[in-house]
Amino acid sequence: MNKLNWIEITSLYIGVIMGAGFASGRECWQFFGVFGSKGYLGAVASTVCFILIACMLTYIARSKNTADLGKLIDPFNNKIIDEIIGWTLAMIYYTMIIAMTAAGGSLLNQQFGISKLLGGAVIAVLCIITVLGDFERVSKVFRLLVPVLFVIGILTIALTIRADFGQSGAVTGYRPGRMSPNWIISGIVFMAYNTLGMTTMAGNSAINAKDSKNAYAGAICGTLCLGALTILLLRALLTDMAFSASLDLPMLGFSSRISPVLNIIYAIVLYGAVYSTGASTYYGFSTKIRNGNVRKYIIVFGALIGFLLGLSGFRTLVEFLYPAQGYIGILFILLIIINFFSRIIADHNNRVCK
Repeated sequence: MNKLNWIEITSLYIGVIMGAGFASGRECWQFFGVFGSKGYLGAVASTVCFILIACMLTYIARSKNTADLGKLIDPFNNKIIDEIIGWTLAMIYYTMIIAMTAAGGSLLNQQFGISKLLGGAVIAVLCIITVLGDFERVSKVFRLLVPVLFVIGILTIALTIRADFGQSGAVTGYRPGRMSPNWIISGIVFMAYNTLGMTTMAGNSAINAKDSKNAYAGAICGTLCLGALTILLLRALLTDMAFSASLDLPMLGFSSRISPVLNIIYAIVLYGAVYSTGASTYYGFSTKIRNGNVRKYIIVFGALIGFLLGLSGFRTLVEFLYPAQGYIGILFILLIIINFFSRIIADHNNRVCK
């Protein structure tokens, strides 16, 4: 495949995280919005951590010349630990097909009254088609789709902030998730589970970059853009906290208050965001499946099962599934940090020996 420049890598980072929970506002509300202005502290801290972790993953991937999930995280170079880590991450990625099909169903249902079955099924089929085409197809989709998602998302957020609808209800007293009870824990969990989501894409982007400069520039710009977007999104959600709390997809609701035309456009963009995250994380799962005739059947039937599980509802998944992944992610981040410093020492020693 063609080597990636920093702009393309930036789009890959944005695409893998700017999914249903993020672009809809549901995720940002759950982890930051419920805490009011204190949520900004969590969002800023998460952004700084995102940048550092992305750079660490880039260094590890280029140093080891691998995008293997286990090798990116495991500092002990143990095959058994590599496999355990790799399969744990793969299963976490698999759960995202559950969340994304649920989000696709909720979106079409909230927007058009269409059955959640249809909305989720379309996402499942699109993810199957994309993943069967492997990383080159995934990256091609992102290069085309993500700039549009980003621009329309920013426009809608800016118009929501400018409109300043005013508070329609209480501005305090919103119940945080049981697994993320305060802004400090929420910020850590938010960063940790999103790190899990971006690990495969970070590794593949690093080894497929034109050079180290493009690899690091893309990683930094991608995570910085996501952090800025998170803060702006939080600002928009806080313009009417009661309204944000009442919807599965609050930003879709805000777009309808601004303009019917924008509402339709945002619905399409949001559906694209659901697809982009579903495809990228499902690709992460697929990297652990051996090549062969059986591989395509596992991908197809895996998406079908995920779609059926996603019928449990998107709001429930955001509240419980995402934080659970975050707690696993904290452990993996500690291993990434150890792996990063281990590689620096090893590379230094190799240079000295030469």
